[in-house]
Amino acid sequence: MFQTTIIREAHSEGVGLHTGVFGHIRLVPAPADTGIVFRRIDLDNFPIEAQGHNVAKVSYATSLMKQGVLLSTTEHILAAIYSCGIDNIFIDIDSIEIPILDGSAEPFMRMLEHAGVRKLQLSQTAAARSPRACHGQGSQLSRGNEESCPGCRHGD
Repeated sequence: MFQTTIIREAHSEGVGLHTGVFGHIRLVPAPADTGIVFRRIDLDNFPIEAQGHNVAKVSYATSLMKQGVLLSTTEHILAAIYSCGIDNIFIDIDSIEIPILDGSAEPFMRMLEHAGVRKLQLSQTAAARSPRACHGQGSQLSRGNEESCPGCRHGD
């Protein structure tokens, strides 16, 4: 199983649900072994990795924090990234909170569908090889059966 990223950039904008702050979000391809990394472009591209040790709180929203830099309402975009089986991606954001859009992961799924998914030339670690939920029919998608996910293109 190879690691994945997106083929092309995708972007959106909107208001944060909890802060009311308007923000722009851009999904950017990332090289192998990058992981899922938010970059606060309003703070000189400050990176916040989507890793358990950076979870700050989960009351009403999943917030990440690194060295005192906070990013709120990450759960919908992270669900979409995980569902599409993307291992490596940069998420550029110019605000303290991810835009809520319609309140679900679906707008992020559409962004990822537009961006496309491509395989990288490096194998996944054992921890990354887990079943992924596929949007659409709500079925489980195993990493070896990506073609069954109609909304996500897992190209070469």
